[in-house]
Parts: sequence; structure tokens; C-alpha cells
Amino acid sequence: MIDRQTESAIKDIRSFIDYWTKFHAIYERISAQDTITQDDEAAFLETKGTIAKKYDELTAGLDLRYAPHGRLSDPVRAVLRVESVRFISEKNLLVLNDDWRDSYVFLNGILERMKSKKRRLGQFSPIGVFFKKLFEGGGLRT
Repeated sequence: MIDRQTESAIKDIRSFIDYWTKFHAIYERISAQDTITQDDEAAFLETKGTIAKKYDELTAGLDLRYAPHGRLSDPVRAVLRVESVRFISEKNLLVLNDDWRDSYVFLNGILERMKSKKRRLGQFSPIGVFFKKLFEGGGLRT
């Protein structure tokens, strides 16, 4: 049985992970420079704003609860709270790198759950589901 909502969720999550990976590449390129210019900072913050909007859209359509392993907050939101890369301390850079890693694992975990749901739903016959509902509901309703 094909569930269009699950198919759409898988597509949306994959798309977001692609954006997230590109956003991380921008961050890595900028943070590897000796001097981060105001233009670099502006590009980072603009991209971050776009990613935040996409993440809000994704979370509105899906139930994205973070299942922490020693962590209480959503790692994507933690990265999106970064206001500046120009003046970030070494300690905060290390925390940010951990947040990037955790967010990537978090997003891929959601994707794997959706794929698993798709596989489970694929084992059901639409005709069987129809007849089950028919017999459990006491007949067809008109």
C-alpha cells in the first residue's frame, strides 16, 4: 500500500538534508578562512534564515520530536541559533561542530524511520485494508 503522506515526508526530509549539507559546507568554507568578512557573515546569515524557514515548514508537516541521547534540545535549532561566525569563540566552535554532527544524525534518523514506515506500509494490500475496515466497521456507510 502506498501512503502519499509518507512518500512526501521522505522527499521533504531528503530535500532538507541536502540543504543542510550545503549549509554546512558554506559554514566550513567560511570558518576555515583566516579572516571572515562582513560579506561572508551576511551570506552565512542569509542562508541560515532560508534554512530556518525550511526547517519550520518541515517541522510543521511532520512530528519531529528529538529523542535525546544525553541531550535535551533539537540540534538543528541549536545550530540555527548561531548569530555570528565572525566572533565565535573556540569553545563555541567545538560545541557548534558537535551540534552539526548531532543534527545530521538526527535528520537521518527521521529519514530512516520514514523509510521503515514506507516498507511496513508496502506489506499491506489496499484491498485487504478495505475489507478489514468493511468488516470491522459493520458494513459500508452511505
